[in-house]
Amino acid sequence: MLLLRLSLRNLLRQKRRNILLGSAMAIGVAILVVANSFSHGISDIMFNKIMRYVTGHVAIRFNERGGVMREIFRDRARALEAVKGEPDIEETSEAIAMFARAIGNGRSDNIILVGADTKKPVSREGLRELEESFRLVEGSWDDVNGEKAENPVVISAEKAQYLNVKMNDVLRVRFRNMFGQDQAARLTIVGIMKNDNIFMQPVVFLELGRTKELLGFRPYETPSLSLKIKDPQKNAAALADRIHDRLKPGTAAIYASAAGRAGRRPVTLIGFKSDDGSRKKLSELLKLSSGSFEKAFRKEGVILPVPLARALGVSAGDKFTVRYDRKFERTPREARLEVSAVCGAGAYPGQDVVLLYDSGFYDLYYDDLPAGPGPGAKPYTAEGPWGALAAPEWVLLKRTYNTDEYKLKYQEIARNKWKGTTIDVSTMYETASDILKLESVLNIITLSAVLVLFFIILLGVVNTLRMTIRERTREIGTVRAIGMQRNDVHAMFLLETFFLTLFSSIAGVLTGFAAMKLVSLITFHPQDNPLGMLLVNGHLYFLPTFFGIAGSVLLIIAIAAVTAWFPARRAANMPPAQALGHFT
Repeated sequence: MLLLRLSLRNLLRQKRRNILLGSAMAIGVAILVVANSFSHGISDIMFNKIMRYVTGHVAIRFNERGGVMREIFRDRARALEAVKGEPDIEETSEAIAMFARAIGNGRSDNIILVGADTKKPVSREGLRELEESFRLVEGSWDDVNGEKAENPVVISAEKAQYLNVKMNDVLRVRFRNMFGQDQAARLTIVGIMKNDNIFMQPVVFLELGRTKELLGFRPYETPSLSLKIKDPQKNAAALADRIHDRLKPGTAAIYASAAGRAGRRPVTLIGFKSDDGSRKKLSELLKLSSGSFEKAFRKEGVILPVPLARALGVSAGDKFTVRYDRKFERTPREARLEVSAVCGAGAYPGQDVVLLYDSGFYDLYYDDLPAGPGPGAKPYTAEGPWGALAAPEWVLLKRTYNTDEYKLKYQEIARNKWKGTTIDVSTMYETASDILKLESVLNIITLSAVLVLFFIILLGVVNTLRMTIRERTREIGTVRAIGMQRNDVHAMFLLETFFLTLFSSIAGVLTGFAAMKLVSLITFHPQDNPLGMLLVNGHLYFLPTFFGIAGSVLLIIAIAAVTAWFPARRAANMPPAQALGHFT
């Protein structure tokens, strides 16, 4: 306690010098706090105010037949089952959007039509976040659910101005639905919103159910899923891993009956993969008695085993009919198939199995999902070498953990041209890890600049401490003569530097908060400027964190202590007799 009182008293003895030095240190701390809060605010905007609405904290994406613009999964209940029972999930949404050409009053432009689930109850916090991100200047979100207007939508003020439309006007749109068919529709404007993000200005919101209907979704089908979760930075990756494990596919199979000239037989239709490696392996496993692999390796290719071909009364080049029950429709589906080859010997996967080229097989499988194998029957499972050759229900893409891996994964999709639906489970931290890198780069640049400033300031600390020691040399000799130990003298000077740095840091933090408050009061009006996405309601957004501020203060205190260590040790090692005889 004596050392603490002496240190604080000595700081007060040299007020002018310490105030000037402390002010310089406070300015440096304030700059560091403001810069770190701004860079963290940018990340928060990108992740929680932009990426969360675009992809969700965790996204489950379905791309049918390798088409990245064909986001559809044919069994909605099964997709939702994969996320069921997860306590970390706060909200599960169907994410759907499509590009369209909108025609207004004498003007036309591209828009992005986004399905919004406006019928779902929203918490007060969620409503506040929605209003911050998409500020309605006319109309109401409730009007999107109205039945009076034809396809009611909310449009951005910038897009409405460009298209020369206003409230209650009709937009005519042309678009291509989920199955490649050109469509047209009429949209009625019931709301106009403002958004600082230039990339969100082309977005037009339409109620989710109407959007799915326009795109051709059936009630049991779903687009990609977007999940909002608790504490995403902590839970997102683990949750995505668990969902990924639940989505491992089985063998895709159609349980049907086949009819030929000789009669009808129950059969199981299995697809075989069409890549070069699978074709080569298939050619090695099967020995054909009629037909050719050349015909079998086409989209309509069909291979039968000899016993089944005889039972149906067909051979290569003949046609037969298959009939199977559909999972979601009451009436069965019928299809006419032509035999491309008959397998006489080899490792065939089953005597009642019909092999189809995967492209043609998936046409049947996805257009009308087949019912299960029936009561008491086991689902077909490809075994042995056929486990790698049989077409799966879908292709589950591997988990990735940063943006670079994510890009490589989608390059692989384009390269492999999978015929089955691909499923990708990812978090927003993986799809946009470059944003985290941006925050780190901004912090490093800021820290480097401020450290240069602090090293200059700390040179002043060293010089000030040396001058103080020189001026107080006889005082050091006196306290040493009456019994103060070297370590106590050393600690006293270190404590003086510590308190000076601590008080300066506290003042710097308060100054930084005051500066952020003042700057955040300034309203900006960006027009078609991408930097507008960094604003919240037209204001700069700062997000200080306890650990960020505490880390900055501790870093500065540590640097100051290290800087003061050697002058303080020199003062402590001074012989008392020499110190008492010193004259300034």
